[in-house]
Amino acid sequence: MSGETITRKKKKFTEEPNFTERKTYRPKDVKETGLAFIGHEISEDGKAMNQFLHYDQLYTIRHGQNSKFFIGLLDGKLWGTRCPKCGDTWVPVRTHCWNLDCNLEKTEWVEMPLTAKIHTWTIAGWSGRSSLKRLPIVLVYAVIGNSKVAIANELHGIDPWDVEFGMPLKIIFKPKEERHGIVTDFHFEPTDDWEPTPITEEKERIKQLVEPVYQWVKTLK
Repeated sequence: MSGETITRKKKKFTEEPNFTERKTYRPKDVKETGLAFIGHEISEDGKAMNQFLHYDQLYTIRHGQNSKFFIGLLDGKLWGTRCPKCGDTWVPVRTHCWNLDCNLEKTEWVEMPLTAKIHTWTIAGWSGRSSLKRLPIVLVYAVIGNSKVAIANELHGIDPWDVEFGMPLKIIFKPKEERHGIVTDFHFEPTDDWEPTPITEEKERIKQLVEPVYQWVKTLK
């Protein structure tokens, strides 16, 4: 009795991108021992992006259908996604709508304004070695434009005790030559017309907690 071999090929959902643009940020002869983004590559059609992250070993982050968001950061733009059925918009992006009535409708890309409002926030008084000298760091979750979700990033240009819920923000990008296609390519700052409210008991409490951090950072070499 003769045997028969059956070979089943895996279904391809999409063709593999042809990556033609590649950039490296790591200086020559430098080996990171901690966390660092060291480069990226972009496909020939400009629709797919991979990033290279070094954390004791090399990792490749494949952004797939979300690549446009990260490629946009290189150009100083913020892209969100919007459901063509219900109109909800998201930053961070979603490839499909989560609303039950939309039945996972595929979203479309939309350029977002460079303005936001604080949803919530916290103050970092401790960090990894690479950020110790920048303490205290104000980290906010902010809603960009009409997004249904908030995105985290640093808030600069303000005393930590003056941060307020709902305060208006502007988005500031690093110079083009310093961008790597990662979220830290931009940060938040208060809008030019915003002014802090007078000091309150709660603000004074935060100030007393934060001031020792400033003094400690001054002792770091």
